[in-house]
Amino acid sequence: MSNQTLIEEYPGIISEIQTEIKKLENDTRVLNKLYVILDVLHDEPINDIINKHGISQGTAYNWIKQWNNGGMEALKRKKGSKGQSKLTEEQFLILDKAIQENNLKTAKEVKHIIETLFGVKYSLRSIERIMKKLDYTYTKPYKIYAKMPKDAEEQLKKTPDI
Repeated sequence: MSNQTLIEEYPGIISEIQTEIKKLENDTRVLNKLYVILDVLHDEPINDIINKHGISQGTAYNWIKQWNNGGMEALKRKKGSKGQSKLTEEQFLILDKAIQENNLKTAKEVKHIIETLFGVKYSLRSIERIMKKLDYTYTKPYKIYAKMPKDAEEQLKKTPDI
């Protein structure tokens, strides 16, 4: 294989592609629900429908209930429901810049800046996911004990494996 670059990358391309994939996945989910509704409208037996579409009976009845309560719109994902980000792509770019400019290191610091800049509240776990999405890595801190010798790491490396 040659060293030729197959795809020209630019800042944010991966995030952009992931966003498009999410949109299409959501459209596919709605399409699958509509196929089930169509089969119900054609009076197919519910057991045949769940076998045909590979879903559980509970899922089929939930989709039917959603349809009965609000038609096509009820089958679509609600804005702000699980899986939908509270921040726009532009806000993610602003956040990325703010993290770099303020040299933020912890999820708590990032959480605070998001609340300050955008007025949006996230859990710390969600902040960790956001940081991962922005290509930041993090490690859990470890304790440094006061009584630990200054060369403890070197001593540990020299200890033979038992």
